[in-house]
Amino acid sequence: MMPTAADFNARRVTNPGQSEIIRQRLYDYQLLANSGSTQLSFFQQPVGSGLTTALGGTVGAVKTLWDTNMTLGGTLPSGQAFMIESIEVCFFPGSVTTSNTYTPIGMSVFNATAAASVAAAANDVNTFYQSGMLELNILSKNYLRETPLLSFPPKANYNLDAAVATNSATTAEVALLQARAAGRPYYIDPSISLQPAVNFEVVIKWPAAVSLSFNSRVGVILDGYFMRASQ
Repeated sequence: MMPTAADFNARRVTNPGQSEIIRQRLYDYQLLANSGSTQLSFFQQPVGSGLTTALGGTVGAVKTLWDTNMTLGGTLPSGQAFMIESIEVCFFPGSVTTSNTYTPIGMSVFNATAAASVAAAANDVNTFYQSGMLELNILSKNYLRETPLLSFPPKANYNLDAAVATNSATTAEVALLQARAAGRPYYIDPSISLQPAVNFEVVIKWPAAVSLSFNSRVGVILDGYFMRASQ
């Protein structure tokens, strides 16, 4: 006997009258080469595509959950929705210029030669955050356009500020240096709800490529609430 619509409804695995809502972030990280870029598009390359920048990841390998929690490119799958409450931009300075490679910079130095690399990485943080424009686009409409990137400090960051000076390139020394973005989080008010199968993207743009000393890791975090069909 052919099943009826009532049979399908009785045997469904989701509950049409209830949804699960949890606190969750959507995140996406990618490489910014030291030569700079005019545009980086986030949330377009899901797990299994793109290029990993995760520490411990194989150079040249695809993205994993350590890079993004997107399962589809630029959209949420059926049965899921997300409410954006705030946006954060994370910048992690690197120490190499090798193609497709991110290697973090050490915060401690031993002599003036090492100090120059650490200072260059700190300057990269300064250059990155005082430049760039962020856009949030949903379908064919722009919902946010803001500059500079310092407007989007991450909620969680390092709190180390220290320095040691010397006039010798060979004398042993110990120094620590960390540059970071800080300030009020960028809240979306009123919050914006992303529905399933609706295309969205966060784009960081520059009028021209802004060069850095090293390859860096850049991430965009959408903080808010994740809703999925209850089972």
